[in-house]
Amino acid sequence: MIAPFTDIDERALKTLTGELVSAVGGTSAASKILWRPDPASGRPKDFSEARISGYCTISDMERSMPIRQVTRLEVAAQLPLVSRWMADRIVRDGSAPRGLACAQDLCRIVRETSDLNGVLSDAVTDGYVNTAAEKAAVRAAIVDLRKELDALEAKVV
Repeated sequence: MIAPFTDIDERALKTLTGELVSAVGGTSAASKILWRPDPASGRPKDFSEARISGYCTISDMERSMPIRQVTRLEVAAQLPLVSRWMADRIVRDGSAPRGLACAQDLCRIVRETSDLNGVLSDAVTDGYVNTAAEKAAVRAAIVDLRKELDALEAKVV
């Protein structure tokens, strides 16, 4: 059975939702990605930026972004931030089998660390990680490394 959400889980979900919104270019860009048809005219209508902001705001714990909208943003960002966290949480809470730590864990961590180094090296040719594509690539590499570190941690806890 999956453990109930804690306050830390709720905060993590809000933070990752904010990172996802940032990955697509902010609330304005997200509102265009999450458009819906206007009931009166049938034409596309941008999604409320205030509502998107509420989905990302820790002080507003009553609202969470629906999974359908998370999926649309993750597809647009090409970065499964929220869904990967949810899947990883199942492993971390002990709901899935863990196995023993082994040399393959080390190989995966070295590979992901190397990937992060490569992405960072490519991104800082001008001295900074400053474009949206560079930031998204670095975030994706960090998420991949974090996933392997979390898997290892789950095996040794």
